[in-house]
Amino acid sequence: MNLSSLKGQNVWITGASSGIGLELSMLAARSGAHLQLFSSRKDALANAAGLCSAAGAASVSFDPIDLSKADSARNLVEEVLGRTGAPDYLILNAGISQRAVAAETDLDVTRKILDVNFFGSLIMARSLLPAMLEQGGGHIGVTSSLSGLFGFPLRSSYAASKHALHGYFESLALEYSGSGITVTLVAPGRINTPISLSSLKGDGRAHAQKDPGLAAGMDAEICARRYWKAVIKGRRLKLIGGKEILMVYFYKYMPWIFRMIAAKTSPV
Repeated sequence: MNLSSLKGQNVWITGASSGIGLELSMLAARSGAHLQLFSSRKDALANAAGLCSAAGAASVSFDPIDLSKADSARNLVEEVLGRTGAPDYLILNAGISQRAVAAETDLDVTRKILDVNFFGSLIMARSLLPAMLEQGGGHIGVTSSLSGLFGFPLRSSYAASKHALHGYFESLALEYSGSGITVTLVAPGRINTPISLSSLKGDGRAHAQKDPGLAAGMDAEICARRYWKAVIKGRRLKLIGGKEILMVYFYKYMPWIFRMIAAKTSPV
């Protein structure tokens, strides 16, 4: 796929230190984009920035960010905006998952998941939107999940955060459809990334295991290529994955089949 339209563009990516975010960053780097990378993991982020620089990025800057802390995150975004100007492409990819049933998930854990996955993306978009409008528009890519389209076992808080992303960013897209802003919600299924390692148990501890389902999933670079293609084309919604994508259609058209399969499918 030709990503030449990213050459020379100002590209901001959250959750850039691993998984889909790292692959999105590397593809943009190879296309000659100016990159601004964010992640909560400083050392991994610095490593990602080095890889992107070596891959041919026009420039690379990076800033550790804790999206669960609203005020400090907002201040950092405004500081970076003053340095680099508004992004042409804003990829809101940072997120944290869950591996616990609802009754065993502490309220603080639910709040953290919502703070990172939903409010963190909201803060980034809200802080940057005026500047993006002033420059004539831009593209926003939002990493959701198939769990943003339906619920799934061990994902109650995670699914809630992803459903919230859909409501907010679909509304935003409609509000600014005539102002040069395009929004693409990307819903990956099972992608081979390390996200399950940092997924939260009910008491806030890390799951610290690679889910077999994810290990057998789509390669993250293939996912990233399809992600970029959808964002560049301005697609409203893009589903990415393997046969698990069929669950979306079962849910919509044959809900009884969806419930039967979801109840029998391993959530890890």
